[in-house]
Amino acid sequence: FHTLTDAHVGALCWHQEGGADWDLKIAERTLGGCFEMMLESAPASRVGIVAQLGDFLHQDSMSAVTPTSGHLLDADGRFSKVVRVAVQTLRRVVDGALRKHKHVLVLMAEGNHDLSSSIWLRVMFKALYEREPRVEVIDSPLPYYAYRHGKTMLGWHHGHLKKNDQLPLLFAAQFPTIWGETVKRYVHTGHRHHVEEREHSGMTVVQHPTLAARDAYAARGGWIAERRASAVVYHVEHGEVGRTTVTPEMLQ
Repeated sequence: FHTLTDAHVGALCWHQEGGADWDLKIAERTLGGCFEMMLESAPASRVGIVAQLGDFLHQDSMSAVTPTSGHLLDADGRFSKVVRVAVQTLRRVVDGALRKHKHVLVLMAEGNHDLSSSIWLRVMFKALYEREPRVEVIDSPLPYYAYRHGKTMLGWHHGHLKKNDQLPLLFAAQFPTIWGETVKRYVHTGHRHHVEEREHSGMTVVQHPTLAARDAYAARGGWIAERRASAVVYHVEHGEVGRTTVTPEMLQ
């Protein structure tokens, strides 16, 4: 289970302000390189999951603003360039997962920065791999996603609509069949750009950090967190049995 969340491809960050630079070239190099490291360390399991948990694109249109609130964003380049880098990077990720795993499940989750873009990403990747029987793209317009891996339940939500402690009950109600058929249950989120993991009644909520650098908004707000991504190994009966973490510094 390989996680990429809050990549914010297209964001422009300045090291003197947020501690590190981030632009289209750096994003493509960092995301692709870190994913390759996760693949190298992961076991060659039959099923591999590429979980893109939302906010892969920093902006959702030609205008560099958030789609719901209209907040101004620091953007690098034209939107056509942003889309090109996003698609190239995700193609590299899925193709890499295919080399490692016999079956690849792909999630393109909705985020608050890419409400519309998550739709065309999902439709695009379903079409790109429609002749590849080893690839399955989760095709759900609902921003809550679930998958049963034997007796293990895996769920995903970007984190922009529900708080972490609300997710276990929501997933139990939204996916009662999967919940009832499993004994180990995990839901993965992003959105807040820092690590948080807590076991609730019946389900563990795992909040993932980002590989992206801090933009002006985060830097001026004083939000600081370690940049990293994780590959988690789940057993069909025993739940989580391993985890690998990579950071941008490991590429240097």
